[in-house]
Amino acid sequence: MKIIKILFVIVLMLSSFFLGSAVSISKSFVENSHQSIFKQFVANKDIINEIQSLVETDFIGEVDTKQMFDQAVKGMVYGLNDPYTEYYNAVEAKAFWDDLNGNFEGIGVEISNSDGRALVVSVLDNSPAKKSGLLKGDVVLLVDEIDVEGMTIGEIATKIKGAAGTVVKLKVLRNEELLDFSIERAEVVAESVVIDIQDDVLILRFLRFDEDTDLELQNKIQGYDLSKIRGIIVDVRGNPGGYFDSAIKVSDLFLKEGLIVSERHKDQSKEDWKAKEGDVFENQKIVVLIDEYSASASEILAGAISDNDRGELVGKKTYGKGSVQTVEELSDGSILKITSGEWLTPKGLNLRKDGILPDVEVDLQDLKDDLQLKRGMELLLDKTI
Repeated sequence: MKIIKILFVIVLMLSSFFLGSAVSISKSFVENSHQSIFKQFVANKDIINEIQSLVETDFIGEVDTKQMFDQAVKGMVYGLNDPYTEYYNAVEAKAFWDDLNGNFEGIGVEISNSDGRALVVSVLDNSPAKKSGLLKGDVVLLVDEIDVEGMTIGEIATKIKGAAGTVVKLKVLRNEELLDFSIERAEVVAESVVIDIQDDVLILRFLRFDEDTDLELQNKIQGYDLSKIRGIIVDVRGNPGGYFDSAIKVSDLFLKEGLIVSERHKDQSKEDWKAKEGDVFENQKIVVLIDEYSASASEILAGAISDNDRGELVGKKTYGKGSVQTVEELSDGSILKITSGEWLTPKGLNLRKDGILPDVEVDLQDLKDDLQLKRGMELLLDKTI
């Protein structure tokens, strides 16, 4: 059984999921939950048998028993009333695991389940989606003329992803305008961090937190003379999350010491992760850019920098997603993603209840004139005078 821990807002890259480090769930929790659920099925076996009998005798269409089973399991998980706990059948699970390396065939957007609707939270650079004109904030309503409202992210992914060279048709809602897109799928290679430099300020744009994002970042900065850098912009806008371990390792790059994050478990026990001295950005001045789509692992990084007084936050209030999911691979290749804990910022903010507020609130207003980035640059350059 493969078990990992994740921090993300039910997101995939159509198709690319964001995942986390290995962890195990309490055996007693699993066994007790199993017994309780099993008792419910035993107690209601007559109802299940009645439904099966009626379907076999009266249903006019073809019966797909595998699909019925999948939907029954999904319905059971849906009954937990937790948008972050989901079941993926073996086909959906294969896409989940295949996409972990960031290389996939799709359109290159990141979407979140927002009140049962598919909200675009990020569009990858140089992706088919970017070239077609899809924007962050668009809501996907139809995929190939099929209404996807209320579907799980896994179900939507199955409909949108496909072989390179094929076309998917989307109808999206942008503000109050309905727009149609025909997008040719392609192979997309997704970086997790992009680096730029302006006016001797290093700009680190984290697109997501992959398993090795910390190593990717350290490899990419080798060509820069950090002694000449006047400050660092850490940009996690539109970043929906990723590996729990990755968020901790990346945060540690900016901290000499101090608490990075705490995780609270089902039994109310708490586990702390602290920074270790000896990393590359410990002495650099920092501004973190955040917005309403910065979630989970992004909020760990922003919270760690802010609560340890390492930098200021600029932009808009973050998403507010402070729960941790464990992904367990089941015996038939299907997977269960289940909320197994919640995390707290160093100062104890519970992100399950609210997002992180910026120190300096700035509206983006216009993508072509990035006022949030401009304000962050001003703060860094003013500090160095």
